[in-house]
Amino acid sequence: MSSRFDVRYGEEIADKMEAVVMTAPEILEIQSVPVPEPDIGEVLVKVECTTICGTDIEIIKGGHLPNWPPQLPAILGHEWAGRIVAMGPMTEGFGLEMGDAVAGTSHAGCGACRMCLIGRYNLCYNYGNTVTGHRQYGHITQGSYAEYVTNNIRALHKMPEGMSFEHGSAVDPAGCGLWTAKRAGVNPGDTVVILGSGPIGVFAYESAKAMGAGRVIVVGGGRRLEILEEQGAEVVSYRDGGVPERIDEMTDGRKANVVLETAGTTDSFRWSVDCGGKGARVAITGIPENIPDMAWKRVVLEEMDIFGVRANPNCGDEVLALIHSGRLKVDPYITHRFPLREYQEAHDAFVARKDGALLVNLTPGA
Repeated sequence: MSSRFDVRYGEEIADKMEAVVMTAPEILEIQSVPVPEPDIGEVLVKVECTTICGTDIEIIKGGHLPNWPPQLPAILGHEWAGRIVAMGPMTEGFGLEMGDAVAGTSHAGCGACRMCLIGRYNLCYNYGNTVTGHRQYGHITQGSYAEYVTNNIRALHKMPEGMSFEHGSAVDPAGCGLWTAKRAGVNPGDTVVILGSGPIGVFAYESAKAMGAGRVIVVGGGRRLEILEEQGAEVVSYRDGGVPERIDEMTDGRKANVVLETAGTTDSFRWSVDCGGKGARVAITGIPENIPDMAWKRVVLEEMDIFGVRANPNCGDEVLALIHSGRLKVDPYITHRFPLREYQEAHDAFVARKDGALLVNLTPGA
């Protein structure tokens, strides 16, 4: 076994690795590709678990080209956990060492622009300019559908001793759910309506509970909604119609203090206002193809606040603490497990929502 890595930094690593490669829209191939080398401020991580995200599915369809990814072929994936096996230059003194178990998040800002300096590195002014050090893994930079991935230490979070890699792989989507709830300012006792029962909706639900919400009502459908109901959520099936009217009935006409939109559909956008009451805070994570007419008069006269949500800045360590303490659940939402080389089956199960597919986990090298 040959190695391009200094043995001081760990185990010998082969020149090639197995990866899922997107070669064209809707075309995925298992290929043998070079193992990446960590640059300044980066480490090489052996991926132990990676999870399919709904954004990955949209990227695979080609709808985000040429932004995500900027060129093909590309390796996607940005929800993952693994173990550090090599360390690049200038990574000492930051609390990460060889062999550490780490969870990855997708954004690493340049670290120097105004947005990065105020902690909003998800909005980095140098987005896409890799020369500055900006990275967004699985979008514009190599992702985690592979045996190894390089990551800037700014986008890594050291996992507590004994935490499973499946829990670590949930840190990125759970962080998105937490950031959605934080953007809307969930307060103790609030009535929260979550639109969408997918992975982000699931973790928005868990986060709202952890932040002290009095009631959490999830609007969704199918087996996914049943899983949430089993975890204590009040539920409304959008398939039955009349979603805003049902929320009115459940809240005695007061509607929600907080609405968290996670579905990204035309209807969910409209309902994000329709389900909110006076002074409601609305956080929106979805990006619908068609923007509906909305009740803007109510937004003004009832002083509703609307917040856009992008990713999960500064939430990684918070989510790890919540998962480790048991205050944010992961296990009930892990519905499927596949070896990485069976990615197409995993992809198809996620898209078809087979058996309520939520967290569909992949294991490289299995």
